[in-house]
Amino acid sequence: MLMNHGKSIHNCANCPSRQTTEWRALGESELALVDQAKRTRTFEPGMALYHQGDQGSGVYCIQSGLIGLRRIDENGNSVLIRLCSAGTTVGYRAILSKQAQRDTAEVLSSSVICLIERSVVTKLLAANPQLGERFLQHLLEDTNEIEDDYARSLMLSQKSRFLHVMLVFYERLGYQDETGKPVFELPIQRSDIASLIGAQPETISRLIQKVQREGLLHFDSKRVMFTDMDAVLHEVGAAL
Repeated sequence: MLMNHGKSIHNCANCPSRQTTEWRALGESELALVDQAKRTRTFEPGMALYHQGDQGSGVYCIQSGLIGLRRIDENGNSVLIRLCSAGTTVGYRAILSKQAQRDTAEVLSSSVICLIERSVVTKLLAANPQLGERFLQHLLEDTNEIEDDYARSLMLSQKSRFLHVMLVFYERLGYQDETGKPVFELPIQRSDIASLIGAQPETISRLIQKVQREGLLHFDSKRVMFTDMDAVLHEVGAAL
């Protein structure tokens, strides 16, 4: 279900994420332009902000929730290549490169998204060179993250990579249950976890069994509980 069509009640100047994103380059009048032009909507899991091959119609600022970037090859095989959460802008590469979207932005949890249309972004880029520099910095950071992920896949054990991804999900979606235990609802399939850590899908079942035997995590369908958070943090921290 798609809700909250139309103008946003949120003010960009007061957005808690703005100072950590490329939008911090905008001045007061430019922020007012974005506030007037943007559209804020709530997307539910399973929906898409855009699809691979689409022309870039604008950029999408994540206010809350979790978005996965999925790549599909010519044979129809798909892999989840990245997770994006609050404070992240997606879809900007197609605007900068003037090419089609290279991936599909899939909604993994209920998410509030601000859409800034291409014409507005183009106007802002022309008026404020610092914004373009910020987007280029964002691109470099994304590239560095890809390199870090690749290095992690070479240097860390599959178990450590798996625990690292579980911590990422808890950081972005987690809460404490009635007993005070840290938990989260797993938003993706096991095959997608495999693609994130560079493993075969059948490996994930063995990893789940292993971390449960060791008392690190407990899986109950899609609900994941950290039964020994300190041990998980120690193991991942030592590996990193």
